[in-house]
Amino acid sequence: MKKIWLCMITILAVVSLSACSTSPKKDNSSSDKSFKESVSLQSESESLSKSYSISESESIERQSASISIAKSESESKSIAESSASVADSISKSNELASSSQEAAIALERNSQDTETTTASDPNSRTVYVVNNGTTNVYWYSQTAIHPIPKNPVISMTEGEALAQGLHHSKTE
Repeated sequence: MKKIWLCMITILAVVSLSACSTSPKKDNSSSDKSFKESVSLQSESESLSKSYSISESESIERQSASISIAKSESESKSIAESSASVADSISKSNELASSSQEAAIALERNSQDTETTTASDPNSRTVYVVNNGTTNVYWYSQTAIHPIPKNPVISMTEGEALAQGLHHSKTE
């Protein structure tokens, strides 16, 4: 770009010198011609500088377009990578969820088996009696006994409680 400006300045200097140094032999038509030539040279130099600046701005636009394309490609790559990691996380969480569901189902089966065993043999179920077994009622759970007893609570099987003439509490 510096070379172009130097060339234009040189051309203008030559043209202006030729226009200024008129010999007495020349007539007005030759000075008009040199003035017209200098004006045309100036307009040519201006058009050259404009075209150069246009081409320079076009190259800058192309560079910025290529940079933005590269950025969008890198963003696309990062989005694709994050999508892949999210998909992996989702599949792992689905696997964990299915394994936890399987564990919950197994636990539920075990509790159902325990309930059926206890329901099939009510005499083997553990019950709790307050006041060292002197009351007429029993409970299946110590947390269901209200108010909280001051005397010790003993445990026995339901068969033993029934043999002593105890019955299940109506408040449980």
